[in-house]
Amino acid sequence: MTSKTLVINSALGAVILALGAGTYLSVSAAGSTSPAASVRTVAVGKATIAAVATASGNVSPAATTVVNAQNCTGPILSVSATLGQQVSAGQQLLTIDPTNAQNALKAAQAQLDSVSAQANQQQVSAAGQVSSANQSLANAQQSANLDASQLAAAVAAAQKAVDADNAALSAAQGAPVPTPKPANWVDPVAAAQNQLTKDQQLLTQAQNQQSSTQLKDKQQVSTASTALGNAQNSAASAGGANVTSAQLAVDTAQGNLASCNLNSPVAGTITAVSATVGALTGGSGSASSGSASAGTGASGASGAAASTSSGSSSASGSGLVTISDTAHLQVVAGFSESDIANMKPDQTAQFTFPALTQDATATAVTGKVVSIAQTSSTSNGVVTYPVTVSIANPPATLRLGQSANISVTTATADNALVVPSLAVTTSGTRQSVNVVKNGATTPTKVTTGISANGRTQVLTGLSEGDQIELPAISSTLDSGTGTGSTGSGFGGAGFGGGTRAGGTRNGGQ
Repeated sequence: MTSKTLVINSALGAVILALGAGTYLSVSAAGSTSPAASVRTVAVGKATIAAVATASGNVSPAATTVVNAQNCTGPILSVSATLGQQVSAGQQLLTIDPTNAQNALKAAQAQLDSVSAQANQQQVSAAGQVSSANQSLANAQQSANLDASQLAAAVAAAQKAVDADNAALSAAQGAPVPTPKPANWVDPVAAAQNQLTKDQQLLTQAQNQQSSTQLKDKQQVSTASTALGNAQNSAASAGGANVTSAQLAVDTAQGNLASCNLNSPVAGTITAVSATVGALTGGSGSASSGSASAGTGASGASGAAASTSSGSSSASGSGLVTISDTAHLQVVAGFSESDIANMKPDQTAQFTFPALTQDATATAVTGKVVSIAQTSSTSNGVVTYPVTVSIANPPATLRLGQSANISVTTATADNALVVPSLAVTTSGTRQSVNVVKNGATTPTKVTTGISANGRTQVLTGLSEGDQIELPAISSTLDSGTGTGSTGSGFGGAGFGGGTRAGGTRNGGQ
């Protein structure tokens, strides 16, 4: 063996020994590693915290109007409405052949003319009856007045005769009686008494006649007055009901004829057109509008569907034209039953639309909670409640039916004490955190408020700056090798900022 070969072999051996030693050390080190527990703390800080409920749904109009043929029946002559067209209230949508409506109007007008002529005749007859009744009443009143005057005179004359008889009787009673009495002498007192008796009978007869005649005349006046009232009532109602009914029929026929030119009852966007030229229409419905409704789905999602409107059947079996209020959009989404407990109308909401390009510099799309349904729906064991949320500033490219994600802020606390949620321990109804002070750890009871995004609001039990303990994390899973840690507050959007010996940990959770 040469010296050159010996040197080469020696060098190779040294390399092999070095590699073997390195492999042994690596394996030994790996086998002897044990996960040392890491104790971390963080300082209690103040921040704004908000609870947000999320769900998804589809964009729908706040109101949808289904326009039907109303009461004009016949073939469609023209259709000016087009899909996607913006229309104003009163704008013509289509026309229907008015022949049937015109014939109905002619018939109604003829009926009105007929009953009006009959009513005129009835009114003339009734007017004659009123005149006759007036004359009868006047005659009865005149007769009563004449009878009253004559009978009053007769009673007065009879009373006057009785008064004279009483005077004569008094005079006779005062006259002396002749002595001796003449053969033809008549007792003046007896004669005066006889005359008084006759005249008193005549007075009684006159008074009885007066009473009976007054009663008869009163009855005659009352009967004439009743007859006049009946005649006047007959005159007032003569043909009136029939004329009113016939006039109403004419008004209805005129309205039906006008509806042959079908106009939009509202302003909006045409979202469906089923009318076609030549198709027959018929029915008695009218255009109507209603708020949009929705069907909810599982996992907090829901789908919106425009409400249906009552009305007549049309050429397509539904509305001839559908108009949506695209100026006022909304989303109806199913929120979980736990979120509903904290939701109420007028709470603010933000929207994102997966189908639209997200522009970070654009103004956020916002809205408000409009209404919360009282009844729920259940899908796959998940209970949700439909919540209607208006869109205040919809993007120009937003379309009906597009998906929308909604975030509704249900609670907000400004300048609140907050801690990492993982630092809070719950046992039954008791909540606590471990407070670290002077190297000692003390479980401290706390009451909490809003919890969101891994943070929990603390209402009582802690003060700003208190150091609290976070759950231990194995050093093999952490980024440092030290076992001591110091908290310096919440870093960034999370609860980081805790500096550890041998390394730095971001996020703190």
